[in-house]
Amino acid sequence: MMQPQHGGQLQKAARQFNIPPEQWLDLSTGINPFAWTPPPIPQSVWQRLPDSYDALHWAAQQYYGRHCIATPGSQWLIQGLPENRSRCRAWIPQVGYEEYRYQWQRRQHTVMLYPELPRPSDLQRDDVVIVINPNNPTGKRFEASQLIELASVLEPLSGCLIVDEAFMDPTPEESLLQFSLPGNIVVLRSIGKFFGLAGIRLGFAHCTGPLLNFVEQSLGPWGISHPAAYLGEKALLDQTWQRQNRQQIHTASEQLAALLRDHFSPLAIDNSGLFCSLQKDADWASRLFRHCAKNGVLIRLFEDWNRVRFGLCNTQGLQKLDRTLGQFPSR
Repeated sequence: MMQPQHGGQLQKAARQFNIPPEQWLDLSTGINPFAWTPPPIPQSVWQRLPDSYDALHWAAQQYYGRHCIATPGSQWLIQGLPENRSRCRAWIPQVGYEEYRYQWQRRQHTVMLYPELPRPSDLQRDDVVIVINPNNPTGKRFEASQLIELASVLEPLSGCLIVDEAFMDPTPEESLLQFSLPGNIVVLRSIGKFFGLAGIRLGFAHCTGPLLNFVEQSLGPWGISHPAAYLGEKALLDQTWQRQNRQQIHTASEQLAALLRDHFSPLAIDNSGLFCSLQKDADWASRLFRHCAKNGVLIRLFEDWNRVRFGLCNTQGLQKLDRTLGQFPSR
């Protein structure tokens, strides 16, 4: 399998379509455009190694509601988790973040692609089930009770459930971290999406036992940069911004979904909160991507799934998107 491509490749699009980067409306990622504003970083944070990560982990416990260990981005864990398992079967969404399939395959695990969650009768000893909740790019959500029940089936099989909640922050009440969890559940969280801080490379994981030991040993003494830890702590404790931003995201996502319905009804609009996506056929998806790109609007094309994804934007961006989609020939 070839290494997956990702959104946010603005420089590549600028060269391909001969439009300067500053003239683009980049909707190709699910990163919050209404980002948390970082304060100035003290000189000492740049100069010194962190003495500990206690303050960061305390802030994470306040935000997530339970202990989570900091990592240099959730992608770091996605790459590392397959190394922690002996060769096994990994159940991975048929449509979803492609790094999972790529990373588990390259470490010689058997990948089982599922359109729906595997049934108890499908599972074998040592199986790993990966769930993206909400799914990227479909926006599909799973009830916490359904996932906890799946973990309880895996537990006597020495199996593991990995739940990627990178896009869960707008709806924290739906997170697994709000519930009592068995020890074989791993929950991955991301600072980059909701806080709009993808560049600091900071994520968190809730895990226990041998897996927690593996993560701690893999991180080494200074796995998180001091600036990332400093900013992450302050962002996680900024409850006023978080409340206001959740409302702003809700409003922006509803506005985006309404605009897409106006242009593409009766197609279903899948709204995750931080992005909307829709699906038709391969020719339509490819034409729509190119039409938007020629007009300086970068969206995410999933060629294998005949799907396109739109990130959030402000009112000015919505107006540009509206004009662009209004010029798209439906056939």
